[in-house]
Amino acid sequence: MKNLPSEVLDLQTNPSVEVLELFHGAYNLNYHVRVNGRDFLFRMNIEQQSGLPDQIEYEFRAMRFLSGHGIAPKCYYLDNTRQHFEFGILIEEYLQGSYVSLIPEEMSEIAELLVRLHTLKPVDFNPTVWRDPLVDNYNMVCRDLMEYEPKKSANKKVIKLTKQFLKKIEPTLSEHRALYVPDGMNHTDLAIDNFIHTPEGLRLIDWEKPRLDDCSYDVCCFLCEPCQLWCTTETLSQQGHEIFLEAYIRVIKRNSELFRNKVSIRKPLVSMHWILWGANRLCDTMDNLMAIELQDVQEMKIPRWERVADPRNVEKLLETS
Repeated sequence: MKNLPSEVLDLQTNPSVEVLELFHGAYNLNYHVRVNGRDFLFRMNIEQQSGLPDQIEYEFRAMRFLSGHGIAPKCYYLDNTRQHFEFGILIEEYLQGSYVSLIPEEMSEIAELLVRLHTLKPVDFNPTVWRDPLVDNYNMVCRDLMEYEPKKSANKKVIKLTKQFLKKIEPTLSEHRALYVPDGMNHTDLAIDNFIHTPEGLRLIDWEKPRLDDCSYDVCCFLCEPCQLWCTTETLSQQGHEIFLEAYIRVIKRNSELFRNKVSIRKPLVSMHWILWGANRLCDTMDNLMAIELQDVQEMKIPRWERVADPRNVEKLLETS
């Protein structure tokens, strides 16, 4: 950071740099850095969550597209040359504030933030697109299972139950796929610790894999229990669920019955993806398949992976879908 041109961060030459904290993400190392009294996030991309070879550049372009809309942090600098580090680097705004919780009183603000995102047109940004969203969602779960099944520590019960789930839900694809169109920009990773309360309002962080999709994806992601269980042992109450849906539908001005139906159909698939994501990361931790830079901290997250990957979560989907 001392060697950056001064205009990149609008700082004087030879600034003083302090590294204050380290936040380990599932795929990134995030350093809270203070330069001449100004706070920044120094983000080092270790693994490619999106599967894109240029993930750090994609994240940078997404955040530049979102600049000025009051949705994401400002992004100042990209370095994917790997001349100074083995990994791609982003320098972005450090957001000081608390995470959201799952109390009903927070639901309307979260819904309004998502509507702002979902109604943006992707100008000067070419996002990944799911053109057949419901089928694409199903195919993603199939890929998750294919990745999981051969792993040494894979839970045989999770595999068996997931196959039952896919068999049960497959007939609904042809019946309902026409309801879903790529009509909005989706964040796709709406764990509650990706929402930050700031003095300027609510913001979303971690823009590794946004895409153009049917807006029901983000809604299902936020509402699905496995996503909530990644951050907390608590799940959203039925009251909170209803407040969120009512606020979202009111602000985005969609047909309430149709949108609720789309969420009901799609949420089990989104939930299944989260369960298998947790199951895969749990195996990667147990079998030492993660990048060495992430191994120690991921062991601390084993209880979180276990909550998400619990076979009872799949059993619940089989009962309700």
